[in-house]
Amino acid sequence: MPRLVTAEDIRGDLHVHSRWSDGMHSLDKVAAAARKRGLAYIALTDHSRSLGVTRGLTIERLMEQREEITAFNRNSGDFRVLHGTEMDILPDGSLDFPDEVLKELDFVIASIHSAFKQPREQITARMVAAMRNPWVTMIAHPTGRVLGEREAYEIDMDDVLRVAAETGTAMEINAYPLRLDINDRQARRTKELGIPVAINTDAHVITNFDFLPYGVATARRGWLEKVDVLNALELPELLRRKGRNSGKFGGH
Repeated sequence: MPRLVTAEDIRGDLHVHSRWSDGMHSLDKVAAAARKRGLAYIALTDHSRSLGVTRGLTIERLMEQREEITAFNRNSGDFRVLHGTEMDILPDGSLDFPDEVLKELDFVIASIHSAFKQPREQITARMVAAMRNPWVTMIAHPTGRVLGEREAYEIDMDDVLRVAAETGTAMEINAYPLRLDINDRQARRTKELGIPVAINTDAHVITNFDFLPYGVATARRGWLEKVDVLNALELPELLRRKGRNSGKFGGH
């Protein structure tokens, strides 16, 4: 029997929001809450400019946020905040920020927040195009489902996972209880294909960090082990896996 991943194995959260966009708390408060729960790092991944309802960040505000994160890390001891973004994959398949912006970030999430009713081929092509961008690190909540509220998009997850394996793009297990996306069956498939997975809370308020065990439970149902989960790595190893000149991940 494999030794399945546990909540105690998780060292960081790679999908976290602050009041720079639609989160409720400052960087300092978010980081303190993560540290209190035993985490060693987070990626601050506030929304990008096209998602206006969330006060998505313009390029100028993103650079201002970078300055705040840099200043925080100077005095944060052994806790680290990575600078990232949760960037929209636009309806035509383009991305919300240009490559010259993305390459300056530590962690780039791409996700779909619009045009949910597009045909299967079109919405799949949008996600595939994002994964083929060299600076896109991870796809967040890949099927878009919200349990009890919204069905998953019409998307070809077999094709998505094939391209994720080909490109080294990570897939998320979103631990928010109404998402749990990807599901356990898809998690098992990521293991078979050698796709890196991150178990994240998508925290918008600090109590959301307590949702982590739900994502871990999904991973365990998919038979994921510690070695399969990116944010079970210590930060230096995570950054080594990611590399310096790409958003993509290499092998174990």
